[in-house]
Amino acid sequence: MNAIRNILSVARYERLLLLRTTRFRILGGIGVAVPVLIGGLLAVLEAQGVELAATLSLGSFIPFYVYSYLQTVVIVFIVGDFRLEDERAQVYEVVAGRPISTAELVSGKYLGIAGALITLSLAVLVLTVAIEAAKISITGAPFSLWPYLAYLVLMTLPALF
Repeated sequence: MNAIRNILSVARYERLLLLRTTRFRILGGIGVAVPVLIGGLLAVLEAQGVELAATLSLGSFIPFYVYSYLQTVVIVFIVGDFRLEDERAQVYEVVAGRPISTAELVSGKYLGIAGALITLSLAVLVLTVAIEAAKISITGAPFSLWPYLAYLVLMTLPALF
């Protein structure tokens, strides 16, 4: 039980530290803005009468498809040098004052980074659903949340695990 508490504690603080960094905010903002802009463009095209194969739910597929690629870029640039940044910030001296194993530290860091990226995925989900709701209010087309949730689970979450 103590190990789980240590892992969750490291994950919480790693997520908070990651969300505060400028690099994550810039890359995360780009990673959310590009799919949302593409989703908005698709919604405008569909509202103007352009058929985009509504049976495939392209309005929900394309933003998550783009985000899954941008998510890998975010992962590479954010996580790539976390060991160097930890040494520079002297994190290991702080951790050494608490009885925590290396496995707990690494697991907590992984869960913290995954939590931050899941936050970005949920932001893409909420914003693209809002765009779809605006399109539906204009066109009166039916709405289903299932394609959005399916694409979230099938496209973005496997990239984290």
